Amino acid sequence: MKPRHLMLLAVASIVALSACSDGKVSPLSADVDPALGLSPKAAAYMTRYVAIGTSLSMGWASDGVVYTSQNNAWPKQVAEQAGVEFKVPGIAEPGCPPPFASPLLSFRRVDGSPATASTVCSPNLPGVTLPTNDLAVENATAREALTGTPETASQGRQPVTSRVLPSGMTQITAMRSLNPTFVSVEFGGNEILPAQVGVLVPGLTFTPFAAFKASYGQIIDNVKATGAAALLVTIRTDLRDFPTIRTGPEIASQRAAFAAYNVTVNADCDASENFIFVRGKVLTAVATGAGRAAHGLGPYDLSCADVPGTPDYVLTPNDIAFINNLASQMSDEIERLAAENGYATFSLGALYDKAKRDFPFDLEVMLRSSQPYGELISLDGVHPNALGQTVLARAARQAIQRTYGTGAP
Repeated sequence: MKPRHLMLLAVASIVALSACSDGKVSPLSADVDPALGLSPKAAAYMTRYVAIGTSLSMGWASDGVVYTSQNNAWPKQVAEQAGVEFKVPGIAEPGCPPPFASPLLSFRRVDGSPATASTVCSPNLPGVTLPTNDLAVENATAREALTGTPETASQGRQPVTSRVLPSGMTQITAMRSLNPTFVSVEFGGNEILPAQVGVLVPGLTFTPFAAFKASYGQIIDNVKATGAAALLVTIRTDLRDFPTIRTGPEIASQRAAFAAYNVTVNADCDASENFIFVRGKVLTAVATGAGRAAHGLGPYDLSCADVPGTPDYVLTPNDIAFINNLASQMSDEIERLAAENGYATFSLGALYDKAKRDFPFDLEVMLRSSQPYGELISLDGVHPNALGQTVLARAARQAIQRTYGTGAP
């Protein structure tokens, strides 16, 4: 869902530290019980199940993708519960690109390369034939699902797109070529999440609702043309619930911890009403502060003030309200189309509404823990880890069961 270019890190003088202290959160076993499966009636709809969507459906995790994370993706888990074949376009190690390594303070990927945007893209595993059942592509929008091929994908995304889609095919044309009996549709996140840089520019950091509605409607028309049953995923959640979104006072509460990395937390954070995208703002501050210290320079100033028109990773309350309202509009439209066509639906809020629960911001935990954003979210702060994918899979199964089965499991 989240573009890799949002991670702007200075890494030259940072080295890995081995100490590690994991954060503690309440267990969520009731939310991820894999025994909650599908009835034979519901599973019968899924004989040929195809997933279209974004990185969430692809199995993207820790800012990368590899066959192990692809096999954890919620569509794959749902297919396993239904007892149907569901092949993924498995990508060999170390990935495309390689995921972040733990802890984040290493500022490295699993192949040892810097955590900045990687050009490494491993091939598909031997025996993979495209297209597979999982057609979801990292960073895809609804519009790109209709138009994006490996040849026309936006700059920097051609390699990963070519690991999913055959030459000349879009997600939609590939989906139709597979003659599905069931399709899951998950779009909308990439229409809003680029705005986390702190700048609201239509067509650049967010997609206006009218444009999304037109593209999404065309996707549904194509699904209807196949005669398949469907599961539509909404983005009805509050951006403030993302573990990587924190308040100014939360940042200020860690002033002493920041000082150890040659970072001064500005007094404007103490009572700030603004929200900070910590993956972009905090990690950059730590890397820059440590780099300055290595060259005998003074501390880096971490400010929570919003600079209008600047990608400063600071969101005002008005910015948050705008993004949440746009997500609500999109979700209303998705739910309307689901009701109109008798499709199942569930919200990504099944994961994100609880992802930050009982997980206060702690700089040392973020930098040194194997779970810097809690037990459900991967190292990039946005995408689910395996357990988080299981939370989504459970919500998906419940939605399918309610609509196509004999009742809720």
